[in-house]
Amino acid sequence: MRLTINTFIPACKILFLLLCVINTTCGRQFPGNGYSLESFYPAEVQYEQIKKALSLLEPAPQWVPNWPDSSVKLGQVSGVAIDNTGQLLVFHRASNVWDENTFTLKNVYNGIGTEPIPHPTILVLNDTGELLDMWGQNMFYIPHGITVDHAGNVWTTDVALHQVFKFEAGKRNYSMVLGQRFEPGSNNYKFCKPSAVAVLKNGDFFVADGYCNHRIIKFAPDGTIILQWGTAKGDSPFVMNVPHALALAEERGLVLVADRERGRVAAFRADNGSYATAYRSWLIGGRLFSVAYSPVHGGRLYVVNGPGSMVPVRGYVIDFTTGKLIQTFAPDGDFSNPHDIVTSPSGDKVYVAELNPFKVYKFIDEVLGNETREEKANVHVKPTATIEVYGSPVPMGEEWDWWRGAAGGAGAAALLALAAFALLRARNTGRKGVTRRRWEYGQGEFKLRRLLERRRFTRVHSDDSDDEPAPMLPHHHPPANA
Repeated sequence: MRLTINTFIPACKILFLLLCVINTTCGRQFPGNGYSLESFYPAEVQYEQIKKALSLLEPAPQWVPNWPDSSVKLGQVSGVAIDNTGQLLVFHRASNVWDENTFTLKNVYNGIGTEPIPHPTILVLNDTGELLDMWGQNMFYIPHGITVDHAGNVWTTDVALHQVFKFEAGKRNYSMVLGQRFEPGSNNYKFCKPSAVAVLKNGDFFVADGYCNHRIIKFAPDGTIILQWGTAKGDSPFVMNVPHALALAEERGLVLVADRERGRVAAFRADNGSYATAYRSWLIGGRLFSVAYSPVHGGRLYVVNGPGSMVPVRGYVIDFTTGKLIQTFAPDGDFSNPHDIVTSPSGDKVYVAELNPFKVYKFIDEVLGNETREEKANVHVKPTATIEVYGSPVPMGEEWDWWRGAAGGAGAAALLALAAFALLRARNTGRKGVTRRRWEYGQGEFKLRRLLERRRFTRVHSDDSDDEPAPMLPHHHPPANA
């Protein structure tokens, strides 16, 4: 058959469609370097390609080696939390482990009848990694999640007990417990391996009922259920596969869920549970174990992935507004099996818990740390009994002595001269002029308020007395080096 223009064009179209099908079948291509999310490359090549892409991200925050103190002994570290004083709470399993023999196929703990962990499971570390306190012995079997709320209350979950515990600030006995001891379930009174808790400032709290029920439950402060959402099957954004950790972006009205086996951070409205958005990246892979949030620079997400996705196991920082990866971090090499992450509100300190090896890591962001210190240095705190002026605060006694001295006398003379001049001018120009300039008279007393304002004077406040009127002092120009 002779090839003509009428047969050539349809042949090209068919060839083009075949190429598209082949390309789609072999792998999804990413622009720039030809990376593929699927197995277009051999595993070792794909791993190196992803490492190359990650090298373009800023390596921050930086790992702090030899932290914590070597005297701190740990088991499987399942959770980390920062309290209101900046101290780190480490939740670990001490002598117990979670492995393939820990639960039955129906999620019942195989260790029922044994004693709880006899060692302290909650360790309190300071900024330098020294052990300050430890507690939580004879309470837990398989610790999992831990958080500290704005009132200083400590909340924990135990997947063997299928329970959630609240410990009031400074106390070592729980004040609230939710769930039935050793009884997994899916109704309003039972959990099945609850994984995490997040608490709003108003006292409402969320529980990730993670490993079996794949749901999020919102409670009132007294433990009454407000609402719940989540399912294991379907195609909606409410489908979750092990909601493993929680964080709050409270100024945005969002609760953030580390949807572990779907490799995403899912964001839901904290008031009604409606879906807002989700964050995922093929560089992070298909498993995402934990999430933390800092409002710094418009909002940042801190996440850790996990083994099994043929990608480097690391920590990642995501810009909340754009959804872009901006930083990546890990100790020397990569993590092995990170399980939880927490960050300070300013993002300058990040801690990661690792199940195996039994470790907790500290990372610092020096840039954010410097910004935080500068902000604190520039905060103006008004002491009691001071004068508010341009420049450094001056004690009321010293400033008032100056006012009563020779310079004060000269200033008073100048004010009297100005007052006399204004009075004469007002009388000469009549009431119309007085009204226009809003000079005020009251029982023969000439008020200087407007005159002082026009001359750039400022009112000085004193916290010492509510009865004594505050004196009126001129602005002080700040020194050149202020």
